[in-house]
Amino acid sequence: MSDIHVHLRNNIFWLLLDRPPLNALTVAMLEKLTLSLKQAIKLAPHLIVVTGMGDQGFCAGVDLPDDSEAQRAELLHMARNTEIAFDELHLHRIPTTALLKGSVFGPGCELASLCDTIIAREDAMFRLPAVNAKIFPNAISMRLPAMIGRETTNRLVQNGETLNAQEALRLGLVHQIVPRHRFLLDTEELLVMLATVGKSA
Repeated sequence: MSDIHVHLRNNIFWLLLDRPPLNALTVAMLEKLTLSLKQAIKLAPHLIVVTGMGDQGFCAGVDLPDDSEAQRAELLHMARNTEIAFDELHLHRIPTTALLKGSVFGPGCELASLCDTIIAREDAMFRLPAVNAKIFPNAISMRLPAMIGRETTNRLVQNGETLNAQEALRLGLVHQIVPRHRFLLDTEELLVMLATVGKSA
């Protein structure tokens, strides 16, 4: 069974991370994610949504079969390819949205930052990756500093602080918070609006 599912509905292209319990990334998932983003470019949807299956988390950490340098190098290579695919989406003016809930830790924060819009459920918790756990180079060096400032990015990386959704919103790490009991209804309305804006862009 695939750890990443895709489907197109109402001109919204969905990318679903599905690796319980916390959707930790693997080399294979990053490869499928990159290929799916390239597929989306050909389909030219009005919006791309990246989210996690299950209720516990969007994405937390990475999972390597062993801790070898070769495995780590392959993971970093695939992560860079994923960033390039997001860059191509920006060039084609296809907007992207990260839909977050539960744990958004380490690479999960990095991945979300690659999207244009970040919507979080009120129970989402955020933690930037430690210095030796970063896998998306542009996320830490460019995207996150542009969102929350370089000083704040460095502090969160160095201290390993965990932020709740309200703190993340205050810092600029997310753009909107949705109440848990209205998550499905409110996000559907928001996504339709974002897709409409994307179509007219």
